[in-house]
Amino acid sequence: MTAEAISLEFLAQQAKLNMDEIRLVRKELADMMRLVNANYELTRRIERRQGELRDDVELTVKMELGGSLANIQTSIESHLARIEGAISGVAGRVATLGNKS
Repeated sequence: MTAEAISLEFLAQQAKLNMDEIRLVRKELADMMRLVNANYELTRRIERRQGELRDDVELTVKMELGGSLANIQTSIESHLARIEGAISGVAGRVATLGNKS
């Protein structure tokens, strides 16, 4: 076995290199955690906005359908009123003719 002498200066230099690398890894880890948190917050905002948009679309569709249905109902009621008026007129004339006979 050969005995190689390792100086304390070499060990100190290696320890300093290790500490520098550990600091760099910690900084990168902190940056990564910051990015993960930002990504999480962005995802939550997107999900919240999707819910709001879904509610907005639902309300818009309901309003459009409600307005269209109300318009159709008004139109049907108007036509039915005219038909009922015409039938009442005919019924009145039939009654008048029935009374004359």
